[in-house]
Amino acid sequence: MDKLKVAINGLILAGMLMSGQVLATTITAPRKPALQSLNEPLVPAIQRPLSIKGYKTHSGTKILFIRTPDLPMFDVLVSFAAGSAHTQQQPGLAAVTFSLLNEGVAGKDANDIQATFDNLGAKVGMDISQDRTLFSLRSLSDEARRAPALELFAQVLGKPLLPEKSLSAVKSQLQYFLDLEDESHAVQARQANLTQLFPDHGYAQSLYGTRAGLASITRPQAQDFHREAYAAGNAQITLVGDLTEEEAQRIGAQISAALPLGPAIAAIQPMTSPTAPESLLIERPSTQVYLRLAQPSVLRSSPDYDALRLAMQIFSIRLANELRERRGLTYHVEADLSALQAQGLLTIQLQTRPEQADAVLAHIKTMFSDFLAQGPTQQELDDIQLQLSGSAPLNSATNAQILSQLHAISTHNLPLELDFSTQAALKLNLASIKNALNRHSHADQWRVVILGPKTDQQPLPAPSESATNAICRAPDEIVAS
Repeated sequence: MDKLKVAINGLILAGMLMSGQVLATTITAPRKPALQSLNEPLVPAIQRPLSIKGYKTHSGTKILFIRTPDLPMFDVLVSFAAGSAHTQQQPGLAAVTFSLLNEGVAGKDANDIQATFDNLGAKVGMDISQDRTLFSLRSLSDEARRAPALELFAQVLGKPLLPEKSLSAVKSQLQYFLDLEDESHAVQARQANLTQLFPDHGYAQSLYGTRAGLASITRPQAQDFHREAYAAGNAQITLVGDLTEEEAQRIGAQISAALPLGPAIAAIQPMTSPTAPESLLIERPSTQVYLRLAQPSVLRSSPDYDALRLAMQIFSIRLANELRERRGLTYHVEADLSALQAQGLLTIQLQTRPEQADAVLAHIKTMFSDFLAQGPTQQELDDIQLQLSGSAPLNSATNAQILSQLHAISTHNLPLELDFSTQAALKLNLASIKNALNRHSHADQWRVVILGPKTDQQPLPAPSESATNAICRAPDEIVAS
């Protein structure tokens, strides 16, 4: 009976605890709300330590690896200095060779290759730029899935058939891409701007070559270019994912061994005598004008790159506030510092009303001249650095993001630290940014392209009294329903 009474008392106490009827001595302090006051200082985000391991094979392939064991998968990216600018004398040869790579290997055609990767749960990607070609593989880390996926991936890169029967279809596809470029005003403006900067240079050509160049390319030419540009010494491999260091080394060596033997090919040469500043008007029927400005700048490996990149981010905000918010002249404007391998580029691009193209262009030039003379404000610098420090962990949240950063480090021979660029930007001050701007940028060195209809020009509209959402504000007579 006593045991029964004890058991009943225990059940009653347990019920009281579950229902919240507890003694005063057991009440804990109220929990702090999950929301944080805007007045409280931001808590620094915790960033995973991501250590970069670097290797080089005996055949000259550079390998970088970061281990991320969170998910049972890995990504590998293989890139070659085999972009369109490397085949200036045979326009389109880089794109044709690139497109033929996955058209067949021994015992498998293009459909078989894709089906094999699909059945293994693997995903393959391909991309081409002016500087490089890139091939990616995402696979499960499990050896049973990983091994056959890597074997086929290495075979596609190193021992492709480059079949004659696929050559005509590849050329037709590339011709179609050229047709699409002819219809895109944005692409036309960009290409015209690059031609101003790089006349008679591979950077001035389309990624897909020319129609005449494509028509003349033969399979033996593609085979020769593959042997030269897809050689082990011209390759770089980056790996991220659930692999041990030994496994990463073995995978890198396996891919490198499948490639043709050979050294790195000659680097793309920068322009030694840039053309004089000029403006080019290209008449096209359109409701908007595409306005693009560019001037040469520093390489990605320059000590001043991070200062200039930060300066352009600040200037982008200035342009958006002035041209979009205060004057309602564009939906988007961007100033950027690109990282072509042979030549850095400072660019500004936007779309605006045809009748105000000249006034907008003059205003941008004046704003940039003032920016060079005065530099950013302390508030602008504080704001952009706070944004950088807060967003940095998000830039390495996924394997794909890490892989992209790792590839940039490999390509431009940057320090083997994933966040070195962010840390360098956070250490900048007003003087260092202004000095970098004045060393490398010029108010009167813009190459300008205006693409759109030719029309009578008007002055800039007066700025809005309130900058907040000026371009999105409806007229007074329109009432929301």
